[in-house]
Amino acid sequence: MWLVKPASLNQIALLFLNYDLPLDSHDYVTTHLFRATMHLANGGKYFASAYLVLHGLIKAVLVIALWFDALWAYPTTIFIFGVFSFYQLYRFTHTHALALILITVFDVLIIWLTWREYRDQKLMRHK
Repeated sequence: MWLVKPASLNQIALLFLNYDLPLDSHDYVTTHLFRATMHLANGGKYFASAYLVLHGLIKAVLVIALWFDALWAYPTTIFIFGVFSFYQLYRFTHTHALALILITVFDVLIIWLTWREYRDQKLMRHK
């Protein structure tokens, strides 16, 4: 499935970082690149891949249902995006990955917009 194995990426990164890391151990980019390659080699790729695929598929199904104005999709979307948001915040407490915060902010915006549209749809259908 992977064209390049994570262990190979780790070895390549270590080759390059061995020259830079000893010179400046406080270098932000080098330190984070080193940590990222170590995390990748230790199985983080499986979690990230599975999470992103699952996240994308569920959201795609919900967006299609919303597009067809399925009333059940509005509260379901709010609930699912809320669950993803809480989980992303939980993961952030362990990883401190800024991307998780950005995704969560986007998800909260979608929750708010979905709630507003749901409220409007219910009003229009009850008239």
